[in-house]
Amino acid sequence: MWTRLFVLALVPLLGIGVVAIPQLVARATVADGTRAIDERVMALRSLVTLQAAVTAEIAPTEAALRAGTFGFTLAQASMLLGFDVGPRLETGRADVDVHLTDFARFDAASAAEVRRHADAWRSAFVAGATRIDDLHGEYLAALAALDAVGAQLVSDITAKVAATSGQVRGVVTATRRLNDAYELSRWARVQVDALFRAAVPGASKDTLAAHNDIVSAQARLEDALLRLHAGGSAELAQRLDAIAASAGVRAVSGAVARLVASVEPTLSMLEIGSLFRSAFARSDAYDGVVRAAADEATTLSALRRTEASSDLRRTSLLVASLLAGAAGLAVVSARSITRRLRPLAVRAAAISEGVLDGPAADERGPREIAVVAHALNETVAGLRQVEEQAGALARGDLDADVLASPAPGALGASVHATFERLAEAWRDREDLQERLAHQANHDLLTRLPNRKGLLEALDGALARAQRHGDAVAVLFVDLDEFKRANDAYGHHAGDRILQLCAQRLGAAIRAGDLLARLGGDEFVVVSERLGDARAAVELAERLIAVVSEPFEIDGISTHVGASVGVGMSLDGRTAPLELLRDADHAVHRAKRVGKGRVEIFDEHARDELEASNALELALRRALADDELRLHYQPITDTATGRVRGFEALARWTRDGKPVSPADFVAVAEQSDLVNDLGRWALATATRQLRHWTDEGIHTDAYVAVNISGRHLLHASFPADVRDALAGSGLEPTRLVVEITETVVLNDLVRAAAVLTELRSLGVRVALDDFGTGYTSIGHLWRLPVDVLKIDGAYVRNLGTSHEQVLVELMIEVAHTLGLGLVAEGVETQSQFDALRNLACDAVQGYHIARPQPPELVGARDVHGTG
Repeated sequence: MWTRLFVLALVPLLGIGVVAIPQLVARATVADGTRAIDERVMALRSLVTLQAAVTAEIAPTEAALRAGTFGFTLAQASMLLGFDVGPRLETGRADVDVHLTDFARFDAASAAEVRRHADAWRSAFVAGATRIDDLHGEYLAALAALDAVGAQLVSDITAKVAATSGQVRGVVTATRRLNDAYELSRWARVQVDALFRAAVPGASKDTLAAHNDIVSAQARLEDALLRLHAGGSAELAQRLDAIAASAGVRAVSGAVARLVASVEPTLSMLEIGSLFRSAFARSDAYDGVVRAAADEATTLSALRRTEASSDLRRTSLLVASLLAGAAGLAVVSARSITRRLRPLAVRAAAISEGVLDGPAADERGPREIAVVAHALNETVAGLRQVEEQAGALARGDLDADVLASPAPGALGASVHATFERLAEAWRDREDLQERLAHQANHDLLTRLPNRKGLLEALDGALARAQRHGDAVAVLFVDLDEFKRANDAYGHHAGDRILQLCAQRLGAAIRAGDLLARLGGDEFVVVSERLGDARAAVELAERLIAVVSEPFEIDGISTHVGASVGVGMSLDGRTAPLELLRDADHAVHRAKRVGKGRVEIFDEHARDELEASNALELALRRALADDELRLHYQPITDTATGRVRGFEALARWTRDGKPVSPADFVAVAEQSDLVNDLGRWALATATRQLRHWTDEGIHTDAYVAVNISGRHLLHASFPADVRDALAGSGLEPTRLVVEITETVVLNDLVRAAAVLTELRSLGVRVALDDFGTGYTSIGHLWRLPVDVLKIDGAYVRNLGTSHEQVLVELMIEVAHTLGLGLVAEGVETQSQFDALRNLACDAVQGYHIARPQPPELVGARDVHGTG
């Protein structure tokens, strides 16, 4: 009888314990959890909107400052960039202030920190171009602070969802999509900043770091997009497809490809403006994806909360009914069942505390108690299996036998499925790490090892050579005429040529040799156990032969060549960088003596390099100690005999002996020292001409200063010219900057932009050694120059009919284009007379006067009357 009463009482109580009470707790947990999820999702929406507003304000602010560094007004910058900078600034500031107020409702401390950064960058903008770095730093600091808050919000949302994951169907997946969408938005902003630093002149001193940031951000973007497409809803997939198909995203993808292909890109202001409008449009679109994902998570969370509330009411009624029915029976059966259930309660309490290794529950006695005891024992067995599976997963033992089958029941199957997903994620993570490690050491275009991978492999080769007494050869392969083909047929053709060169070189080297690409058109071969220098030369000649064969690109046949420099370590004791430097020096020698050649770095080359290094150090000291002087050669009008101006030529006496300008200028060209030399020449020549003018002589003359291509294309060059003019007080129209046509044609777009800026200051530009470059006449109409200087080689051979016709053609072209003419190297009266008869404007040369120090030149005025 008591057993039956006990069973009757146990049924409703078990119903309450097993069904009702867990349901009550679960529904209450869902209600609280979904409210917390909603709060954090709303905070994340506000944060993403604020981040977009910060970027929208800082972009025109920094664009205005960058334009100011090149002398552009806001109106000019707006025209070049393709949007009105001024109103964009005001709108951006207003949006940031509004969204800061909204975000402060969720995180007042972070909002105050962003406010401080905003006040700082606005102050930097008011202060002018000198505070560009401060402005950019405050912007990055603000985004970093917001990214930290965003990461914490995403983590909190994920934790809240995990705490209620068993009861919030769909919210787990929606939250994962929200996490992926926020990662996508964040890396889009990171790439916008890296694009700006890589594309805008002067935006960063470290363009290579910006290039690496672009590549890294692109990989993160692609990874986030893959995850969103794999696990996203149909609505998000359609939105992502629309964004991917938009012109803005295609433009950004094209710009990323261009910037990855070249560490020092050349983009016009219009291209930069178009790029960043597209980049910001993509960033806004990705922020829209975040908001859409947030709306989805919020909607599902609210739906689950409504379901939980309804279930809570129904479960409460059930509990009340069960309690009422069980109350009477419980009183009757309590004493009888307590004695038999006490051991089960003790075992259950131990299990609730995590003690699974205690004694099994006694399954003897009444059938009902035996069933409960058996169920308890089965539950412990299942939990033990789950515990063993978790331990194997924690150890990283993904092939353990215990992971092969699930524990009994739905819970075991669910846990096993979770373990399988975790194991799959672990494997995916290992695969990703392997791919990233491979990318860090390999070139993206050719899939060959990059500089980092080359140095690691070379270090290993030298270590092996040192152990076995073998020789290691490094062959530095530099393509000839690649830039010509790249400019003629476009970057796509240039990339294809590089890929085909990599294939040909890889097929030509021996098994076991390493082929790497340093960047640009430079490849390196590391060969072990080659034997001697003769074998290295034979391999180098084979490489030149395979590269020199014609390439078929899109139905067009083109040719490039190669020069090879060889550095050798006979015992493996040479440092990797030193051996690579030797090969680099050798290939430069090969190019200097005619290209398509092989040069070995030998003792003569080492002596040459050491002499060059010593000369460079001496030249640096000479510049610091003001040992260099400028001599001035007159430029004379052929019709009147008047001195129109002077060409300033650097002279250096070292230890009492004159040093050839060809020697020390060539050494300076190999480093940034040539910029210091040009800066010194500009300042000295303008001061000297101003001094003569103040003394009343040469008051109408100009001074011409030779500028190297390296200095011309350096970011500081326009400022160097402005500083020289400001320091001397000389009128800009009396300064002529001389450049060679080879320098201009090597990088026509960038050179033309710099020369246009000079001419806007009033400075004139002369094209020196005219006629020595290729297709120069065809480029004249595109070059912002004022004067052509005919090379002395044509003047020396004026007596031949061929040279006569060429000089006549040059003079006619210059006059047709409205350019001035100066003939160099006039050494005889007959040459002077011939040039005057051909209507050449002016001449210079030893027949007129040799270059003289300023104290001797000052004795003659502009009329040459002395």
